[in-house]
Amino acid sequence: MASLAPSHNLKSASCAVASMLPLSDSPLLAAPLQLDCVAVLVGDRDWTWREVHGCAQVLAERLEPGATLCNLCHSRLGFLVTWLAALRRGCVQLLPPSGGDADLAAILQACAEPLIVVDDERLLSPHWPARARCIVHRIEPVPTCSDATLRWNPPWDAPLLRLYTSGSTGVPQPQVKTLGQFERGARVLGARLAQDVDLAALGAIVCSVPPQHMFGVEASTMLSLIHAIALLDARPLLPADIGAAFERCAERAGLWITTPLHLRALVQARQQVPHCALVVASTMPLSTTLAAQAEALIDAPVLEIYGSTETGVVAMRRGARDARWQPVQGVRLEPAQGGTRAWGSHFDSPRELADQIEPAGDDGFTLLGRQADMIKIGGRRASLAGLNLLLAEMPGLDDGVFYLPASEALDERLVLIHAGGSLDRVRAEAWLRQRIDPVFLPRTWIHVDRLPRSGPGKLQRAALDAVYSAWVAKHRR
Repeated sequence: MASLAPSHNLKSASCAVASMLPLSDSPLLAAPLQLDCVAVLVGDRDWTWREVHGCAQVLAERLEPGATLCNLCHSRLGFLVTWLAALRRGCVQLLPPSGGDADLAAILQACAEPLIVVDDERLLSPHWPARARCIVHRIEPVPTCSDATLRWNPPWDAPLLRLYTSGSTGVPQPQVKTLGQFERGARVLGARLAQDVDLAALGAIVCSVPPQHMFGVEASTMLSLIHAIALLDARPLLPADIGAAFERCAERAGLWITTPLHLRALVQARQQVPHCALVVASTMPLSTTLAAQAEALIDAPVLEIYGSTETGVVAMRRGARDARWQPVQGVRLEPAQGGTRAWGSHFDSPRELADQIEPAGDDGFTLLGRQADMIKIGGRRASLAGLNLLLAEMPGLDDGVFYLPASEALDERLVLIHAGGSLDRVRAEAWLRQRIDPVFLPRTWIHVDRLPRSGPGKLQRAALDAVYSAWVAKHRR
């Protein structure tokens, strides 16, 4: 594990606080203890919490109280300022699953007089002004604000935050949250991370996931606001960019919030990651093999989150050492017909989860997959998610997914949609044949420039349907 050496570049010695701060001392409340500590690392400049809250106040004055606001800011600083400004003004804040026109149009259509906020005019789509009022809020330092001016009492229990499911199996669905639920979720997550790393010793959170995603909000924005961990403004995606991002953390090791896709690219590139103390991955299954390879390369524990937009974090595991999941603090799970029932203090309980589990001792469990995810071909059954997890280990495959066309045909077979470099089909089929039943071998192989993944790396069923339909139209005339 990377060492956590003391930092010498903090603005105030008081920034080195205990990892489990009392809420009254958290940056979220503009606590005097935190105001002059580093909040966001932007380029060569460090922003303090005083400056962040000051900018949030300026933006809040431009907002109508109770307005419906869509936070599409790309940078961590812009998102954080808008997040706080909307809360200060009592706005309903929408966090869409993507910035795509189709998803956004469907969300805005259900809102009266919506407002879109971006931090860069290049993010504005020409279609948006017809559907919503748009504000480009350039984040610039404001005159120094006093402690008393910045002090505020957040609307803890107001239903002001609306996230959307990824739409992997259908249309994205809204999930209403409160700030209090996010605060409790960040504390639960922090308590689990503290088992592997000293949160107070972390230099920054480096996040490769969009801030609008549930995982991105919980594990970057709220973790920072509750545990006083600085955020890196950039969102590194490529292996070399990730290495450079951690160099920015300087003398103190950082926390990397990422996805299995980024981990796989990092392992394939053999990219070293300096100053990384802990990795947390989510949004799709992470194979134990990839987890172990990443740990060996990064020299830090790789933790995986099991959760959902509806709940936030539910359970975690260190897959390189134990394939079982352990519920996080205060969460209880039990098998239910067609899925799992979950209770927790940081989400509305109970919640019905589509995944099926099997208890595995010491309160742990194994994931069996979703009932709706099961496919039947030639009288044989398999989990589509399990098959796709196998692809993560296929030699020579940059990115791929198994896809079963919606068809009534009894002889319908799987399709492999893959992207990246050319794939030796003969070798790939031989590799698959050793690991899966022959009836699940893909009959059709479709090569595309890139898979239609969302920012968090998920694939919507509708997007895969479109890829397949385009291929059929081209090849089966």
